[in-house]
Amino acid sequence: MDDLDTLLGRLRNIPLPAALADIDTAVFAALEARRISPLRGRTIALAAALALAIGIAGSLIPSSDPVRTLPSPFGASPMLAPSTLLGSEP
Repeated sequence: MDDLDTLLGRLRNIPLPAALADIDTAVFAALEARRISPLRGRTIALAAALALAIGIAGSLIPSSDPVRTLPSPFGASPMLAPSTLLGSEP
């Protein structure tokens, strides 16, 4: 553990590179360059509205012939239960 403390102490005493003094301006310049334009924002809003409209329309239009099945409390059909499959005689 003393080795780690010694290494961290040496690292703390090393002077910082001069390039780090200008890092703030470089980061903010890169962020400004990547700023989303209003056109992109409108395009995303239009795509979201279109997806919402398609989703609502899809839920309102009924399917042609809904398939009706009997509800089963355990998910599988009672005819496929192991007790009925193994208990039947050939």
